[in-house]
Amino acid sequence: MLSHLSLRSHYRLGDLASLVMRAIPNQVSRQARENINLCFAELDKSEKQRLYRENIRQTCYTLTELAAVWCWPVERVLEKITSMDICEEFNRSSRSRIILVPHLGSWETLAVWLGQHCDVIMLYKRRKNQQVDDFVRQARARSGGTLVPTKKRGLRQLLIGMREGKNLMILPDQKPGGKKAYIDSSFFGVSAPTTTLVHNLCNKVDCDVFIANVCRSEPAGEFGLQIRSLEHARLAADDVSSARYMNDQIEALVRQHLTQYQWGYRRFDSAAYAALK
Repeated sequence: MLSHLSLRSHYRLGDLASLVMRAIPNQVSRQARENINLCFAELDKSEKQRLYRENIRQTCYTLTELAAVWCWPVERVLEKITSMDICEEFNRSSRSRIILVPHLGSWETLAVWLGQHCDVIMLYKRRKNQQVDDFVRQARARSGGTLVPTKKRGLRQLLIGMREGKNLMILPDQKPGGKKAYIDSSFFGVSAPTTTLVHNLCNKVDCDVFIANVCRSEPAGEFGLQIRSLEHARLAADDVSSARYMNDQIEALVRQHLTQYQWGYRRFDSAAYAALK
């Protein structure tokens, strides 16, 4: 039903939802407060509160705009990207590309753009509800991207695909779950479990690496796309240096759009949050 409305209407609903989310105790708003307190200890109380309020609003925008991003025709979604800042290296690249996409802005819109503009593989975690899983997979793959599971079988598929010249979109600030390989590395001055997948792939595949984001413009209703190149050699170095370099690059990008980052995500270890109490 929401997909029949304009993006600006989605954001008006997001404004209302943000009022509710701030008023009623919930995990997302609580987590956003904790992450802001952890990462911005230097800010005074009023500055933290302003960042928190705006971040909750942007979080609600991320939710309500999915009606458009997942259900509109691809061409209509891409029309909303009204500014592009793409490095020359991305357009000139003739090798496989790893594209790091942090949880910043509208990363689902970026997935649509990548599906249209390059042969991209996207890691995908299955939903427990089959109908929801079918809907989300169809929505994400409709622009041309290939979804592979986050299991070992999927990792083999993406490695084979990259060796054949395909590209990989990866969310590098996802907290590794279960028994997945990770290393603790600083992110906004706090130790954060950081995936070693990018480091491992850079050591196995001759590829170029980029970091990208799609963020909301003001007034809301349009997006800006940005793609920057990263140093393959630094990501292929030892795992400690690689993780630190990657997190530093993500942090630098996030600082350009602080309010649009997913601060409501439990990014750090329990020990870091325990230190707040």
